[in-house]
Amino acid sequence: MNGQAQNIVDDETDLMPHEGTERTKRKQVNISEKPANLLSKEGFALYVGKTPAAVVAMAKAGKLPAFYMADPLKAGGYAELWINRKEWDKYADQLVEDAPDEWHGWKDRISSGKQSRGQTSRKG
Repeated sequence: MNGQAQNIVDDETDLMPHEGTERTKRKQVNISEKPANLLSKEGFALYVGKTPAAVVAMAKAGKLPAFYMADPLKAGGYAELWINRKEWDKYADQLVEDAPDEWHGWKDRISSGKQSRGQTSRKG
């Protein structure tokens, strides 16, 4: 993340059909600069740049450290999807650590200076 809170902005394209012919606006969803370890599907979607529907599909496919929480006092009630952001981040770090040397080669192909036109690295 870029250090600033992100949000989904309401606009006319965010209008949802409601019962009958009325339309209602979606609620604005925000994510904190320092998100919690457990995120809702909407919060995690913002965090990784996916849609909530994509997050649900990933969870159903077993591709996320996710679980459903329900009110234990309401048997058979609605269960909400939660994703463990901390575990996701740890695995992302592990992927980098375990990547082959070729993967890390991207670092050798960028520089902070601007190479002039026609200048090439010729060995001679």
